[in-house]
Amino acid sequence: MKYHVLTSEEPGAIALKELELAEPGDSEIQVKIHASLISPGTERAFVLNMENTSGEYPMYPGYSSAGVVTKIGKAVTDFKIGDRIACHGITHRSYGNIRQARAARIPDGVSFEMAAFTSLGVIATQGIRKARIELGESAMVIGLGIIGQLAVQLAKLNGAIPVIGVDRADNRIELAKRSGADLTLNNAEADWRERLLKETEGKGPHVVIEGTGVPEVISTAFETARDFGRVVILSSTRGNSTINFYRDVHKKALTVIGAHISGNPIADSRPGFWSWRDDAAAFLNLLKYGRLSLEHLITDRVHWQEAEKLYREMLTSNAAMIGTLIQWD
Repeated sequence: MKYHVLTSEEPGAIALKELELAEPGDSEIQVKIHASLISPGTERAFVLNMENTSGEYPMYPGYSSAGVVTKIGKAVTDFKIGDRIACHGITHRSYGNIRQARAARIPDGVSFEMAAFTSLGVIATQGIRKARIELGESAMVIGLGIIGQLAVQLAKLNGAIPVIGVDRADNRIELAKRSGADLTLNNAEADWRERLLKETEGKGPHVVIEGTGVPEVISTAFETARDFGRVVILSSTRGNSTINFYRDVHKKALTVIGAHISGNPIADSRPGFWSWRDDAAAFLNLLKYGRLSLEHLITDRVHWQEAEKLYREMLTSNAAMIGTLIQWD
């Protein structure tokens, strides 16, 4: 059977290809994809061969999607044909195979479009989980792309007061207000740090979540966190950072937390470190019970036959694109 897939065969190139679909392996499930969500920062970095990416081509961008199980391998026990699932690792394509450990059942009442956010939701969820936010602590999210918007909502659900969103793009700042940020700051403005201190008892936030991927912002995260605070590196930085560790980390007794999703266990969740599937189930239940809002984050919906054009726009670093869904029906 043939399927369609977005492919990058050299840096900066993207094309829609038709390929032959392989049978699922023994521990794999085959999925007909209904919707996939573009992760702009990560996918742009890999397609453009930026720092801290594999540099291997051809490559197939995308990793967050939702669909219906059409076949199962002989060792699969967790799913059956017809199950609606969210999956991590299937790229932008009409059909794909995935290990059953990287799939989670979609609850009734949650659409394929909302479930397509799951892998990005898990990234934000595990970062907030590792931050160990206590009720009443202040939390600042720097970088209000799709991961940052989710982090704002999840920090608020964890009891952070105030939740502060920081970005340079006005449209992202407005979205953060709709995501529930108690305070938003534009860090292109000269007085933003003074305003931040005013809202945090003159000490800075208890928790700073870095969500830009820009190396220079790492030092800003360390500088603005209060003494004994925590800095969560949620984004994947594309380059080296220059840090005064003595002044901004060591002397302030900061805790620095690496929160890449690869640090989560495949199974056997433990406090602060849940498996992908357990975090996915938690994220999907938050959607089911109306604790998270995603509709305002969807800035683009595109039919798969038009995905090439929109993807090229994303590669130009269009700040207006936050949640971009590809519809594969």
